[in-house]
Amino acid sequence: MTISDKLRRIFYFHTNIIPYLNPADYAILILMNTLFLAVKAKLDDYDTLKSEFSGIIKGKWARDEDLHVTICYFGTIYTIEELLNMLPRSIEKTQPSALTSLDFFSHNKILYAKPEGYALDKLHASLCTLFPLKSTASFTPHVTLMRMKKIDDTKAFKEVLNRYKNRKIGKIETTLELMQNCLSPEGSKYKSIKKFE
Repeated sequence: MTISDKLRRIFYFHTNIIPYLNPADYAILILMNTLFLAVKAKLDDYDTLKSEFSGIIKGKWARDEDLHVTICYFGTIYTIEELLNMLPRSIEKTQPSALTSLDFFSHNKILYAKPEGYALDKLHASLCTLFPLKSTASFTPHVTLMRMKKIDDTKAFKEVLNRYKNRKIGKIETTLELMQNCLSPEGSKYKSIKKFE
């Protein structure tokens, strides 16, 4: 398949399929075995953080081993073999950065940890040039902690967020990895395909 063929496939996928999917079909799509580039994340005391939100929010916490920042998302557009052929054999490690606060996306109720600085924004922009992917100004590096089903106490929720403002709570690893979201009877599991060291 030529690059122009890939461009046409990507353009068709994003302009003629995704905008017209009903919610159920879209949910199935995003739960397929999708591929993405990411850097792993580690929280200093994840259990304490979870306990501070006890009785305040409801949802499923991300597993410690699954914490990461997605840098480039490919979905199902490419196969593993295609991506390994297109990606450089080695990619320079990103600068070390700390996780320094908590926030949430109101449109999809995702609670997340925020990295400091702009190193991951620059990495996202540079890697997008390797593919027919558009670097977006709305790219927000984040570590998903929970997809909240409900906020039981909005005031208490905001108070906990404020307690974590400008507070070091973890770190971002420096090695980029090609990862796959794999379905299993227990739900989604993330598999590392290759580390770029």
